[in-house]
Parts: sequence; C-alpha cells; structure tokens
Amino acid sequence: MEDEEPLQYFTPMPPGPLPPIQINMAEAQEASAKDEEENKVTKGSLKGSPPMKFDGDRKMVKKFLNDFKTYKFLNRKNEMMKILANHIVLALTFIKGEHVQDWAHEMMKNMEDRLESTLNPMLETNEYHWDYFEDAFRDAFTDTSEREDTDNKLQNLHMKEGNLDQYVAEFNRLANLAKRNNETRGLIPLFQQGLPYGLAQACMNRSKWPETIHQWQSAAREENKRYTIKKNLGLTRSPRDGKERKQQ
Repeated sequence: MEDEEPLQYFTPMPPGPLPPIQINMAEAQEASAKDEEENKVTKGSLKGSPPMKFDGDRKMVKKFLNDFKTYKFLNRKNEMMKILANHIVLALTFIKGEHVQDWAHEMMKNMEDRLESTLNPMLETNEYHWDYFEDAFRDAFTDTSEREDTDNKLQNLHMKEGNLDQYVAEFNRLANLAKRNNETRGLIPLFQQGLPYGLAQACMNRSKWPETIHQWQSAAREENKRYTIKKNLGLTRSPRDGKERKQQ
C-alpha cells in the first residue's frame, strides 16, 4: 500500500472587524424632523383658525358650516379627526348660547344613543353621524325667509342673451340653496319655463324625452349646440318665413 499523505489541518483565521457603517447625519436629521412634523400633524393639536362661535343667528348658518368644513379639512390627517363622530363633538363646542344649548344637547344625546345602542350600535366612523348633524343644523337654523326668497328667484329665472351655461349654473345654485336639488318633478317645469320657447320644444321633440333634471340640462346643451352650428352655417331660416322657432 502506498504511503498516504498526512492530513493537513488549517486553523481558520478569526474574522476581521466589520467596516464601520457610515451614517449621513444630514439625512438622519431630516428624516427625524419629518417624523416629528408628521407626529405633530396626526397627534398634536388642531391647526388653523376655528370657526366663530354660533349662537343661533340664522344669517350665519352658511358661514359657520363653510368655516367648520374648511377647519375640518385642514385637520383631516389628525388622528382625532379620523373618527367621524368626533366631527360632531368638535362642532358642538363652537355652538354656544341660550338659544342653541338645548338643540346642541339633543344632538349629543342622539349620537350617544346611536353609538351605545344595545341592539344595533353604529360605528364611530359611519358617515351618517355628520350627514345627520348637518341636515338637522340646516333645518333648525336656516332662515325660512331666505329660503322663500331663493324659491322666488328660481321661479323667475330665465336664460338671457343665449347664455345657456350661465342659466344652468345659476339654476343649480338656486336649487341647491333652496334644498331642492334632489327633486325631479318640481324642478323640471321650472327649468323648462326658463328656457327660450324654441329650445324647450327642441328638447321635447327628441326621440327620447328627458326624464330627470340632469337629462333636461344635457338635452338643452346638445340642442343649443346643434342650433348654434346650424346658425353659423346659415341653415336656419329667417323669422320672417314663419318657419323658425327662435331659440336665442
């Protein structure tokens, strides 16, 4: 047997020290400042100018709601504002005075009943809380004379100087102010009577009669555009012929 070579043993060298980790202090400080700022936004106090106190003055209803919605949106990332039920609680802190305190107490009690119901408790994040509060606030404090005045303006509104877009925009604005923007039967006759006779007739002569206020406004735009194209091409007849129904 041939002589075997003796086994050779190698003693492993101990691992060398790891290279030092280089930290960019500028980036670290920037990240830390960013985290701190984010923490202030989400967990800190609310920012911006809160709305003025509402004491029941009906002329201030719209301003109070608009100011509060702006304040709410500005603080939307704050943890407290992520719970929709807290929006109502916060709004109630700005509703103070002998003329509104009973209403505010009733709103708070209603929300507590919804949240703590033994049969079907509502989640704090349910959008119904704010929708209910806003509707109740408008119903309780909106000036009825202002609403009547808006209705009168809506009933007497007419398209002027062929400006359909302006008419539609003003019609929708007044309908929203009068809280009639969800109606169909009531708004359509008002919209029809504000259109020039020829344009209203063109909408009714379409193959498919418009059934909602949105369909009526869309049909009016299409028919008005069609009339404008014909007019520019000289395809409309003179009123002297008695065959053109004036739209503009």
